[in-house]
Amino acid sequence: MIFVGKSPYRVSLLGGGSDLDWFVKKENFGVCLGYSLDKYSYSILNVLPATSKKGILEYSTREEYKYSEEIVHPIVREVLTYFNLPNFIELKTFGFASGGSGLGGSASFLLSLISSLSNAFDLKLTKDEIIEKACYIEIHKLGKPIGKQDQYLCANKGFNSYLFSDKNNCTKINNLSIPKKQTLERLAENFYLIPTNKERDSDAVLSKIQAHQESAEKIIAIRDIAVGFLEFDDQRDYKIEEFFNKSVKDSWLIKKSMSKIMNTKLTEQYKAIDKLIPNNWIRLIGAGNGGYFLVSSNIDEEKIQNLSIENCLKGIFKATPSNEGLSNFVI
Repeated sequence: MIFVGKSPYRVSLLGGGSDLDWFVKKENFGVCLGYSLDKYSYSILNVLPATSKKGILEYSTREEYKYSEEIVHPIVREVLTYFNLPNFIELKTFGFASGGSGLGGSASFLLSLISSLSNAFDLKLTKDEIIEKACYIEIHKLGKPIGKQDQYLCANKGFNSYLFSDKNNCTKINNLSIPKKQTLERLAENFYLIPTNKERDSDAVLSKIQAHQESAEKIIAIRDIAVGFLEFDDQRDYKIEEFFNKSVKDSWLIKKSMSKIMNTKLTEQYKAIDKLIPNNWIRLIGAGNGGYFLVSSNIDEEKIQNLSIENCLKGIFKATPSNEGLSNFVI
């Protein structure tokens, strides 16, 4: 049997950075809002017979292993070492985007891998257990200076918001009202992602942010904007839309003022997109310094595509929310 793990990528909208471990411990809590994207990463594996002498891994390259500790791929190495499985595996991985895309690529891959292993070895892990193990491996075993929003947003379908407590627990917030959710789903019909054609090292960006007290003050402001939107109690559709657009704009103004978020090339790209495409707002997705621009525009997809072709904006696509979360199956 072939076991497949499948996980969406994610789009972060409000509160990004307030989920970071150091921030939550220092400032008591963080709040994030975003959604899972209808683009996916896959982990496809076969459990090899007990008589096999080695395992096989195929990703951007191919490697064979006898001991999990010797695996070159850091995520696969730490996952297989952590679970200490009784058999070798043959693993193939692929996805829409790689790490450094700003779309939660490493979290998406990690979730899909653990999910496929859970199914293949009958580990009986719940979705929340898979999420928490993915967080533990990436933060504590790999030592990445990240938070938990990527794992939670990737694993759960559609729009969701999360509270990250100072006890390092994650609780889904229940106050994303039906009118808010419906408004966000409608607005997302006109969300587009435009590649910067530059992958970035999010670890380096996040490490530099952590080093400055000024960063903490700005992340507090970003968090409070997210809290403000979640607590906004006017349930009229157009009022929610106005307040959401203002919240994204205000949050982005703060974020792009932080060091290492935007370089000269990205600033030029940002200005070019702003000039070419009528929009409500534009913001960079992820930790910054590369990845994708997210654009909210009221013009239809055909006009967007025509503008992108005419002006050499290659790779633009609709940022449609996923209607499914983390899953696994057998083929």
